[in-house]
Formats: sequence, C-alpha cells, structure tokens
Amino acid sequence: MTLERLERWATVRHFRLAIALFEYGSVLHAARSLNLSQPTASKLLQDLEEAVGSQLYVRNRRGVTPTDLGRAFVERSRMVLAQLDHVSQAIEALGKGHAGRVAIGSVLTGSSYLVPAAIARLWASRPSVRLKIVEGVSGELIPRLISGELDFLVGRLSDVSSSAVVAQEALFSENAIIVARRSHPLARQSNVELGELARAAWILPPLETTLRKQFDNIFYQENIEPPHATIETTSFFNILWLLKQTDLLGILPQSVAFDPAHSKDLVRLPALEPLVLEQIGISRLAGTALSPAASALVEALREVMRNTSKPRTDPSPEQQP
Repeated sequence: MTLERLERWATVRHFRLAIALFEYGSVLHAARSLNLSQPTASKLLQDLEEAVGSQLYVRNRRGVTPTDLGRAFVERSRMVLAQLDHVSQAIEALGKGHAGRVAIGSVLTGSSYLVPAAIARLWASRPSVRLKIVEGVSGELIPRLISGELDFLVGRLSDVSSSAVVAQEALFSENAIIVARRSHPLARQSNVELGELARAAWILPPLETTLRKQFDNIFYQENIEPPHATIETTSFFNILWLLKQTDLLGILPQSVAFDPAHSKDLVRLPALEPLVLEQIGISRLAGTALSPAASALVEALREVMRNTSKPRTDPSPEQQP
C-alpha cells in the first residue's frame, strides 16, 4: 500500500490507534481503550505500517515502543484529529445556528429598537454568529433580497409587495410621531399650529418613502405646502444625533422615541396625531429555507415582540424637568 493510498484509506481509528499505542505502550491496552479487539488493533497497525512503508512500533515482551517515524506519525495524528474535531464542532454549531453569517435589510422603521434588541438576544446565546445590517429603502433592498445577498428584510410590510417571490410575516403595528429635542422652542409651546410646523426646519425620510408621503398629505389636506426637508435620510444614527443636537424637527417610530436611551433627550410634539405605519414584519424569499443562524435571528425577533407587552412611557413635553 502506498502513502497516496493511505490518504484515501486511513480512518480516524488508525490515527487514534497510533496515539493509543504511544500512550499505553501495549496493543492490548490500546485496543481496550478504543473498544477494539486485540486482533483488530494488530491488523490496523499492520495496515498502517504497510501504507507508510516502514515500521512505526517495535514489538517486544513489554509491549510496543515507537520508532522515530512512529513518534512523528503520532504527532501528526494528533494534529489531524484536532482539525477534525474543530470541523465537527463548526458543523455542529452551524447546524444549530450557533455560528454562521446572517445579512438582513432594515427598511426605515425596521431599524427601531426591535432589530438591535433581537440582535442582543441572539448574541447572548450565539456569540459566534456574524451579522450584517444593511439600511435603506425597499427599492434598494428588494433586489438584494432576491439575489440572495440578504437573508430577509425587516420593515413596513406595505413597502414590500407580497408576491410569489416574497413571503411576509407580520410582527407588530407601529406609529410614528413628531419629535424634537427638549430645549427646542416649539417643545415649550402648549399649542403648535400646522403652519408653524411647515415653516420649521426638518430632517425627513426621502420623498419616495411611504412615511414621507403620509406626512406630506397631512399638510396637503389643509391646503398647506409641506415643509421642505433640510436633510433627507433613512439613517437613524444621523436622525437621532441631529435631533438631539440641533433645532431640527423629525419623525421617529414610537418604539425609538419612547426608548429610555432617547426619551430623556427627545419629546413628542402633540401638534399632529401619530402617523400609522401599518404592520412591521419580515419579508423573505418564498419557498426557500433560512439558514439555522438566520432562523435563530427570526426567532429572536419574535421573542422580543412577545416580551414587549408593557407600553413605553410617552416622552411628552410635560415630562420635562
């Protein structure tokens, strides 16, 4: 038997036997440690030595003693088994969703507390999972979902048309509210007219978004020109930072504005009723199975919603110290 044949033929038992013979110095004891019969162990050793083309162990009255080549083979055997163990652990982790990579698209309001809360929950139990979050409008993200670049989208279901290609799951319904920083001049007024809001400086979502259209329609219904956006963005990082640091007004999902991390700095302007954002949920390719890691994140999203039973405190101007 040639060494090339060994690469195709050798099994884990051969490597384990070489190590056991080195550790026990006896074919009988090595065989017992591996739950093998002594004749089977002897045959495995014979096959190994024939494949290598040289003696790995010297037989004597006391048992077996490794040759220099035998010692080298044992060292390599330990490396082989260690690598196999790592592969086995990695495959098991992937199969259980404890490892792997998940890429999701977040459509504007989907970037509320729901997504980071679910990620925190997932990371606590599966820290080896790698996550990628792509924020944007549905028109940008749907092609990336269809191409397989994204596992699923989180956001308003109305922004993503359900079809034979896209399947949807509703998680909750959410509203959007007008917010400003606590020291904003309008935050101290008990009554703010629509005309004042139209003249204010705003940070708004792009014109093509459903939220922006709903917002503009409030003004059109009163024959008032909607405010022009000083800044247009869907990035909650930029929106939150600018609302806290400037006198810009903005629109935020209630889940974001009411979150304790932001409610101490931001207040709701009650001049407008909350904008109904319809249902927030998951959009994914129909007829395809998510990876175990992606499925674990979906379940984390569901768990966050199940545990979010108490309403959050409305950060209204009256709460200002």
